[in-house]
Amino acid sequence: MTFLAEVPKSETQSCSAAQKREAAPVNPVAILLPDEAAPGTGQVLADLLMAANEVIAEARYDVSILRLSDFNHLTHGRQQRSMCIFLGDIRNRWRLGAGDRAALQSLLRRCQQPVVVGGAVFLLREAGLFGGQALAVHANFSAAAEEEALLSAEAGAQYRLADPVHSAVSPLATLRLLLALIGREYGEFLANALGEYVGLNAGDTRFQSKAALEILQRAGGDNLIEKSLQLMQQHIEEPMSICELARQQGVSTRKLQRRFRDCTGSGPQTAYRQLRIERAQQLLIHTSMNVYEIVAATGFGTRSNLSRWFHKQLGVSPQAVRRNAYCEAESARALAS
Repeated sequence: MTFLAEVPKSETQSCSAAQKREAAPVNPVAILLPDEAAPGTGQVLADLLMAANEVIAEARYDVSILRLSDFNHLTHGRQQRSMCIFLGDIRNRWRLGAGDRAALQSLLRRCQQPVVVGGAVFLLREAGLFGGQALAVHANFSAAAEEEALLSAEAGAQYRLADPVHSAVSPLATLRLLLALIGREYGEFLANALGEYVGLNAGDTRFQSKAALEILQRAGGDNLIEKSLQLMQQHIEEPMSICELARQQGVSTRKLQRRFRDCTGSGPQTAYRQLRIERAQQLLIHTSMNVYEIVAATGFGTRSNLSRWFHKQLGVSPQAVRRNAYCEAESARALAS
C-alpha cells in the first residue's frame, strides 16, 4: 500500500533504515468485523497502520481484516496477535453468532492489546472476561451499558487506553486511539507526524511530504531544519538559494550547512533536491502534466537535469515512472471491471 512517492536516500541511509526495519519485531494486527459489516469496513484503520510502516523505520505492522466467524476456520486465527481490534459501529450492538464465543474468548486471551469499538463493548460481557473495567462507550449504548453493569469512562472520553483492554466510542475515534498507542511505542513526535502525514491533524501540512518527514526524523526534530524544510516546500517551483534560505532564518549559510550535515549526514542542497524529486514523482504519477511542465514546476531547469537526478537517486527515468503508474492504473481498472 503506497501513499506518497518513495523518498530518495543515500545508500548509507537506505541500508540503515532497511536494517532497522529488518531488526524490528513484526506486530500482527487483526481487525475483526461483525458478519453484517459492509465491504471495506476497517480499511481506514489498516491504511493508518500501513502508513506507519512507511514513515517509521521500526514499525512493522502486519494487518489482517477478517470477520470474527472466519477465525473458526483459519489456522492463523490461533496465532498470537499483538493487537485485535473488534470494530463495531455506533448504531448496532455486536451480537455473537452461533459458535463465535469460543473464538472470541481465545482471541481476547491471546491478544496482547485487545481493542473494543462502538457496539463491540458488549463482547466483553458475552465472553465473560475483563469485568469491572471502565470503557469508552458511545452515547447510543450508554443506557444499555449501564443496564448491563458495564462501567463507562469519564463523560466525553472518545477513547480509553487501559490494561487489559483499550476502547473507543467509534471507528473514527479508533484512529486517535491508534495514534496514541503508536506514540507510546515510538514517541509522541512520530505519532504526531504520522497524524499530520495522513491528514488527521487539521491545519498542519508540514509532514505530508514523506521526504521532509524522513529528513526531520534523522534530524531529531531540529527546529532550524524543520523551518528550512517548510521554506523549501513553499519554494519548490522556484528554488531558493541556500544563502537566501539561511538569511530568511537569521543564520549564516555556514551554520545552516553545518547543522544539516551534523544532524542528517548531508547538506541542505541534498534535502532540497529530495523534496523536488518527490514532487516531480508525484506529478508524474498523479497528473497528466508533460515532462517539460513538471521540470518547470519543480525547478530543475531542463529535462536532462531532471532525468539525470532521477537516474542518480531513483535508478529510473521520469518516463519509466509515468509508464509504470499508467500500467498499474490500467491493471486496477481491469480488476474493477
